[in-house]
Amino acid sequence: MGLIVLVAASATAFLYYGSRVLSQPRLQEEFVRYGMPDVRILVGVLEILGAIGVVVGLGIPQLGAAAAGGLTVLMLLGLAVRARLRDPLSQMLPAALLAVVNGVLFALFLTS
Repeated sequence: MGLIVLVAASATAFLYYGSRVLSQPRLQEEFVRYGMPDVRILVGVLEILGAIGVVVGLGIPQLGAAAAGGLTVLMLLGLAVRARLRDPLSQMLPAALLAVVNGVLFALFLTS
């Protein structure tokens, strides 16, 4: 049951954020502020594929582990960028929470 709740939370968040990264002009500006405008589309696509991967992981745990592990790394890299820019903790909280959720999912999928 806990696995399903975490998968649902992760998939929902990354489908939402990934689609926004790909479509919202404000987020295009954020990637310019990060100094990485060229990776915006890649990040959005990886978030959406990761969301799909954690859902598919319910049936294929190895794929779920790979997706959750990739999303964890993506969020840790995002935290590093925000730390470099000295963003406030409130802006870091979503990435930190999603890193933890997907780290737990990674471990759960590995033990499935």
